[in-house]
Amino acid sequence: MDTMLHTSMLDRIEVEPDAALRRPTNGVAVAQPAVASVEPPLARQRFKAGRLDFDYRIFAKQRSSTLTPTEAMVHVVVPLAGEAVVVGIDESYSLVAGQALLLAGAERTICVWMAGSRALLLHVPRAALQSEASRLFGEPRRVSMIDCVFDWTADAIAACRGDLTHHAIMGRPVDLGPKARTAAEKCVLAALIDALRADAQAGAIFPVARSVQRAVDYVRQNPCLNWTVEELAALAGVSAGTLHRNFRNCLGISPARLVQQLRLEWVRARVSCATESRSIGELAVASGFGLSGMLNRAYQRHFGETPTQTRARAFRSQRD
Repeated sequence: MDTMLHTSMLDRIEVEPDAALRRPTNGVAVAQPAVASVEPPLARQRFKAGRLDFDYRIFAKQRSSTLTPTEAMVHVVVPLAGEAVVVGIDESYSLVAGQALLLAGAERTICVWMAGSRALLLHVPRAALQSEASRLFGEPRRVSMIDCVFDWTADAIAACRGDLTHHAIMGRPVDLGPKARTAAEKCVLAALIDALRADAQAGAIFPVARSVQRAVDYVRQNPCLNWTVEELAALAGVSAGTLHRNFRNCLGISPARLVQQLRLEWVRARVSCATESRSIGELAVASGFGLSGMLNRAYQRHFGETPTQTRARAFRSQRD
């Protein structure tokens, strides 16, 4: 392994002595220019899809690269062709096409790529992965500080979106607009989480974020109370700053925004119920919004319709 890791000698260019004299058979000395034996340059293409950073590489000869996960960023190593050996402090992995490696631990790793390999290095904000995992699992999840080998093929990545095929697999840039980049981010994250969930270690990779879950449970039980971050943090057993940070990292929203969302869901359940007789104004007071105008604006932003429209649609469906 030590021999494989020392690749600096491979980067040297072998050049003959400058203006070397060569004597042809006729005895006349002719000055020949130096001939350099140069490896083809390392092919590399980088592009972003939302918050995701795609790093596509072709290794014409053996190369090494270094990746270090942090509290803010994790990495996914995906061989598309050839082979890689990933060496960490405590463990090493041998990867081939069809496999991938999630690097989420906090240690420096060295990836040694064999000559002729192609690879995709996906750099993912930890918060983006956690918030999407929380959405898919239906409860607050975090990403453990561990590494994990799992099955993820080039075809599976390309299937995320057709316009990503040229990006991730062929390394050919295609212009994506802001909306397409956001959609691509969401699609790739969902595919990555699905691939990780299929692994036996899924529970260890995405454990429940306990402090966030406790706070969510308290708010869900009493969404109409005037919750403060300090009160929720005390119930969750963490500081207010830690709870706020955990909410942002796991759910992508603040505790105050969660309280509002759960209040809106409570109102939606009431106006969708045929036996609910309270007016929209009364529901606004009961849910903690106070004024019906504040409820209507927040409700329309969240659900795309007013509470009155939801109630009318529910009434029509009951009548039909």
